[in-house]
Amino acid sequence: MVRKINIDHVTKIEGHARLHIKIDNGGVKKVKLNIFEGSRFFEGILKTKHFHDVNHIASRICGICSPVHGLTSVKATEKAMNVIVSEQTELLRELLNIGGTIQSHVVHLFFLTLPDYTGHPNAVQMAQTHPHHIKKALKIKQFGNEVVNVIGGRSIHPYTVCPGGFTRIPTRDQFKKLLKSAKSCLSDAKNAAEIFCGLKYPDFERKTKHFALKGKCYFCPEDVISCAGDKECISVPDYEAHFKEFFKQGSTAEFAKKDEKSYMVGAWSRILNNYNLLSKESKELTRCILPRKFSPFMNNPAQAVEIFEGTKRIIEVLESADFKDEKPAEIKPKQGTGIGANEAPRGIVFHKYKYDSKGITNFVNITTPTTQNLPNLEEDIKNFLPLILNKSKQEIQLEIEKLIRAYDPCISCATHFLQIVWD
Repeated sequence: MVRKINIDHVTKIEGHARLHIKIDNGGVKKVKLNIFEGSRFFEGILKTKHFHDVNHIASRICGICSPVHGLTSVKATEKAMNVIVSEQTELLRELLNIGGTIQSHVVHLFFLTLPDYTGHPNAVQMAQTHPHHIKKALKIKQFGNEVVNVIGGRSIHPYTVCPGGFTRIPTRDQFKKLLKSAKSCLSDAKNAAEIFCGLKYPDFERKTKHFALKGKCYFCPEDVISCAGDKECISVPDYEAHFKEFFKQGSTAEFAKKDEKSYMVGAWSRILNNYNLLSKESKELTRCILPRKFSPFMNNPAQAVEIFEGTKRIIEVLESADFKDEKPAEIKPKQGTGIGANEAPRGIVFHKYKYDSKGITNFVNITTPTTQNLPNLEEDIKNFLPLILNKSKQEIQLEIEKLIRAYDPCISCATHFLQIVWD
């Protein structure tokens, strides 16, 4: 007997996606995840633009993780023009990216994922019986917004980031107020990690590669990509030789593989690769998830741990750093190619730009985390399905959606209802 499952609208993810599944005599024959968002042409839009304008346009790629796109953009521009920024700039950019990560993680965890595990169709209904979860989430989200607003100038699409540094530095009073907010948020952040560590996740694991950037601290990655369990590391400038992007029929989004194999990026990959860089308290919080090394569902508690680790890092920096007013480094336009890489909330993001001698772009390539995660997600669904085929249609649908949402795919924004057709 042939059975088809069509999930026409996957709900509670940032974007539009549909899933097609074909089952023949109890065996999974086909799993195809289609992305059908409208083409947005950002790589084309960014061509022929002056280097001072590029990062402001690039941050519009996403309203969920706009800080990291702007930060990665200026990094690529600075690489192309051989610009070295100050240590203060590096610290402020680290804090800005942490703020953006907290913003994104808390929305995904409390508003898109947690309702699945409390038995509610959405966060609005969950709030009626679990108001404490929503209050905690809003407080953490407000803190993330404050970090991005103070350093970046506004909580969405920050504008103070520029090639060479920042257009303005926050005042001492702003930093003092931000430190107070961070300390007030720390206990809620820890409790969030405990909540998501304590949820009952589906019993599924599949061995896969986990890639993340490495650096001297957890939230300050450098130009090295490492893979958990492997001794070899990849240099960011060489990423295109290892990670290949491609399009699939029926999808408008790109997919990516390494050596023809799928892999995973994101919070769980970062913890597996950079566990030694976590604070002692965060290591304690990961005890419940480390034994399930190859479960994609562990990306949820891993994100919660990162909220705590990020809040703790912000406190550490603000208590020790003495930020001063500083002008951006001077940039003289030159011909060159630059590749910037950062850890976005959902994993490694790459921006590659080529500039002419006047500082105008003539080539742009951007590789997002979701592009890299999609093939791995398909493989996980294919291997997860045989374990749940004995469940009802509604239960199968929910379990598949839990898996998709564990990856926190960021395509754009969606509020669709799910429709499934069974043959």
